[in-house]
Amino acid sequence: MEVVRERYHELFDDMKKSKSPEKMMIFGEAEKWAFDRMLERDPKVAEMWVDKLEATHWQNYLSRAEADEIVSKFVNQDGSHGAHWPYDIFKGAVESLGGKMAEIPFYNCYALWVTANMLYSDHAQSVAEDMGYKMPKEVPNEKMAFSMYKKAIEKLKDLDRPRFVRHYFGV
Repeated sequence: MEVVRERYHELFDDMKKSKSPEKMMIFGEAEKWAFDRMLERDPKVAEMWVDKLEATHWQNYLSRAEADEIVSKFVNQDGSHGAHWPYDIFKGAVESLGGKMAEIPFYNCYALWVTANMLYSDHAQSVAEDMGYKMPKEVPNEKMAFSMYKKAIEKLKDLDRPRFVRHYFGV
């Protein structure tokens, strides 16, 4: 098995380095064939494969599983762990205030959710003070969520670092 894996990696690297459209087409057709076999045998693994490839479509993309894993490691300024806003709560707050959860090609909904929670985790105290409150818990939840949403959008659309989220979180 290891010999086959090594040969696959060699062929992939050869195709990538060659920049040959013909080699890319051959590799692409072989990948489609392999994907169809994977889909027949294990649809869950096929879905995970598409999630990994989805990152090519966006500047900032995370799958739901990647996002959940990342936020599970957050330690917030108040000592709590995990996402300050569960995904559905954050999504509801953003949409109720007219925000967009995804914007092609800049970010998908999970990259936005993770980034907003990261910013809360790191900056809730100073943002609350900037809003005229003493503590983050005094800020109405929708107001704080929308503030972090706007800051997350700025980070995810930053021209200096257009592919921020996957690199930052080591995905």
